[in-house]
Amino acid sequence: MPTPCVSVLMTTYNGAATIGASIESILAQSFRDFELLIVDDGSADDTPAILGRIRDPRLRVLRLGSRGGIVAARNHGFAAARGKYIAPLDHDDLSDTERLGHQVAFLDANPDVVLVATEIRIAREGKVAAPDHPTAGDPLALRWLLLTDNPLTWSSVMFRADAVRRLGSFLRPDFELADDFDFYHRLLGVGAIARLEEVLTTYRYHAANASLARAEALNANAARVLCRVYAPWLGDAAPKAAELVIRYLSDRQPVPDAATLDRIGGILERLLEQFCAAHDLSAADRRRLGGLAGEAWWRTARGGIRRGVRGMFGRYRVRKVLTADFSPAPGDAAAAIAIGAVRRVFETGVRRGS
Repeated sequence: MPTPCVSVLMTTYNGAATIGASIESILAQSFRDFELLIVDDGSADDTPAILGRIRDPRLRVLRLGSRGGIVAARNHGFAAARGKYIAPLDHDDLSDTERLGHQVAFLDANPDVVLVATEIRIAREGKVAAPDHPTAGDPLALRWLLLTDNPLTWSSVMFRADAVRRLGSFLRPDFELADDFDFYHRLLGVGAIARLEEVLTTYRYHAANASLARAEALNANAARVLCRVYAPWLGDAAPKAAELVIRYLSDRQPVPDAATLDRIGGILERLLEQFCAAHDLSAADRRRLGGLAGEAWWRTARGGIRRGVRGMFGRYRVRKVLTADFSPAPGDAAAAIAIGAVRRVFETGVRRGS
């Protein structure tokens, strides 16, 4: 077969329940110049039989004799991929019919961009929802957002194969579960990362998702990624700062007390200051990134305010750098304060009753 423009890279392990629909979503693409490369990581269910029944010359299946894990399988697939662009898709996610075409067109038109993602929808128990990350998808915004979160979904990205070769390696096994997050940060040293506004990927949320089943290990490795990034700016404070950011800003765990919230605010302000200085930003771009930082600051504080944790709203308001360019909707702020007050009254009554 002639060399394809795109290699769609899918890895699977016991994916019989979902892989059929994922494959169909790729074979139905309006853009036709691709290969679908599936690495079967030693499946013991009906996955091999499902793959064997598909008769499409664009499908290539690599079967591994024993399970090596998702990072090893992805690396094996990348080594065999022939396309100049690589488009991952997990075996339980879906691509809209225009996904590949829109991403190829964007990369062709923007040679400085090494990776482009799409916006996503989340399908869970028959319901569809939007993600809770900011919608900004330009390279500057994503470079900032990657300092506090992972705003990209693996099944939505497309990247240049030659950019990976310039890195010297694809995914690193010692960052498993956060290997994509590590990959994005390493790619930023090669070129820009962007995200299309169009919703062209469906992330199917279920309890078997590896990122959910092993959240603690994922967070530990993601914190290692940020610790490396923070070190030039924060020095010895980088490890603790990275741990707090991953736990409360990225994983969205509830902040337990006002003192912890204040520490997070200090980290956010320091990161914003250092980032703006490092990139010599205009006043307009500083305000825009300040708005993104303020949005994350409010989201983090709101959880504690709604839980009725005392002192949260005061600690939120005192960070003027983070509140200057973002204001929560009046109804959102009022609701958070009211819910928190009701919860405090209820919990006080329970304690007295006991």
